[in-house]
Amino acid sequence: MAQSLSSQYIVTRDGARLSYYSIGNGPGLIILHGSASYALTHQELALQLSPFYTVYLPSRRCRGLSDPYPESLNKDGPLVEHKDNDDRDQDSHMISVGEKSYRETYQPSFKSSLLAVEISDLESLIASTGASYLIGVSTGALIILHSLLNAETQPWINQIERIILFEPPLICSDLHPSLDINGIGQYERDLAAKGEVSALVTAMYTVQLGPIWIPRKIMDVLAWIGFTLAGRSGKGPKGPNGEDLGKCTLKDMAHIIRYDFAVVEGMIQDSKNFQTLNSRGRDLMLLQGEKTIEYMKEAMSILRKSAPNTTHVNIPGVGHELLVNSDMRGQPEKSIPHIREFFSSNIGN
Repeated sequence: MAQSLSSQYIVTRDGARLSYYSIGNGPGLIILHGSASYALTHQELALQLSPFYTVYLPSRRCRGLSDPYPESLNKDGPLVEHKDNDDRDQDSHMISVGEKSYRETYQPSFKSSLLAVEISDLESLIASTGASYLIGVSTGALIILHSLLNAETQPWINQIERIILFEPPLICSDLHPSLDINGIGQYERDLAAKGEVSALVTAMYTVQLGPIWIPRKIMDVLAWIGFTLAGRSGKGPKGPNGEDLGKCTLKDMAHIIRYDFAVVEGMIQDSKNFQTLNSRGRDLMLLQGEKTIEYMKEAMSILRKSAPNTTHVNIPGVGHELLVNSDMRGQPEKSIPHIREFFSSNIGN
């Protein structure tokens, strides 16, 4: 697969280079990856769709061969500095989710600026490629969802004919018991005090992905071994001709997860507007795996109820790993018939 792909770039509004791969023929389809991922995480999915579509695999900022986020993003510092003895501070940095509240981890300005960059990059990709279809995976689905909910100020999203959202990690209604949202703050504390390995394990437990049934102490040791074997150099994988395929090491991902967590936290307030999700009668599909994580099932259920006219597909025998490559336990082939049917059907026309 890698032999069929060559890296290409667009230049974003702030002058950054955003890398992507393309393959295939037919209508343009962008696959926007989620956390702990980059463009080639979905190379098998792209290959299987390439006889029918021109598939574009972008790497979001800091991933693959794409440039970093702009320095201005961190002008006020990304983190809220809580003052435990200041009641006014506590009140001003609490986020309500249903009847529950938790302490905000990231500065509101950081979250809003981050979402603005992600949205602007997606808009630039669509303008450059002329894509007609979108598939958003996990955090990538959150970014697309944010655009859909704000279509009045982001009219470019209306040129996309059909959209598939795969398991966006939404925090909405009352927090599901399986999700400990305070883990976001713990991840940041571990990254600062204990290092990348501990932070990565904390992130894994927070989002409930990976072998979370393993006791934490054992998981720390296993992660350290994997981290060491994967290498700490920050060098990514090489292609067949020795070309650099970009960043995807554990060391990289330990730091990059911050941005995905901030997108998740920044989207919490959007849950109040879900009833507007499909107000335009858009062709939209909600895709999920039958064995996915409980809080994601709950979020997908809320989205279905908020947009009852959307297509919903629940693929048996798989979970959140469905669309990634087989070496990551993915089974993208199971999704192909559903994706093709949705993009080629006359629904909504």
